[in-house]
Amino acid sequence: MAKITTFLKENRNNIIFYLSGIICLGFAVNIVKASALGSGAWDTVTINIRDFFNINLGIDWITLGMVSFSVSLIIMMIVLIYRKKIKYLLMILPIFLVALSIDFWNLVVFKDYEANVFIIRLIFYIIGIFSIPLGLSLVVKSSFPAFVFDEWMLMMVKVLKAKKITYVRLSIEILGILIGVVFGYLVYYQIDGSLGAVNIGSLIISVAISPLMSLYFRFLKIKTES
Repeated sequence: MAKITTFLKENRNNIIFYLSGIICLGFAVNIVKASALGSGAWDTVTINIRDFFNINLGIDWITLGMVSFSVSLIIMMIVLIYRKKIKYLLMILPIFLVALSIDFWNLVVFKDYEANVFIIRLIFYIIGIFSIPLGLSLVVKSSFPAFVFDEWMLMMVKVLKAKKITYVRLSIEILGILIGVVFGYLVYYQIDGSLGAVNIGSLIISVAISPLMSLYFRFLKIKTES
């Protein structure tokens, strides 16, 4: 008990940064979804797969958080198999917390709300596009376990012997959008001609995240080697 108390005291600020980042990310996923202008790459996967279960298969108890958890768990297993180090199991913590945060904002606050007025949609989208990299930056600032996508990206850099991490990150983002397109087509194309959560805004978010994170890194005084 004394060790736990000491840990909490010594890491109070890190815990605040970490939990704030998790809460911010859950909020960001849902407010961008509410804008209907296009979610982030892997958020399109989460949203469109959830809708596939809910609409196509009639399994309406599947939530965004459940899908987020499942997708991230699969990626974590890939990283674990490649790295062969038990420490990567710690990634289960942010996976679970992010899934919980997404479901809280979706089920309790937004309740799958989507704005109909364009100016409201645009405001939601802009808030979301700044909130996603803010949440990610706060988690990095905490120095606690990284997100599974970051470890996956680092793994792919090593596998592909890539010289530029930017290209690997962009490839992972494109893969997410492609998977989102497949499920969006299966669910929505015959209904309204759309691709669900995939829209032009999805590409904008994919491009905007890195420079915005750099901005937050400077503001939060995060060292790049961390």
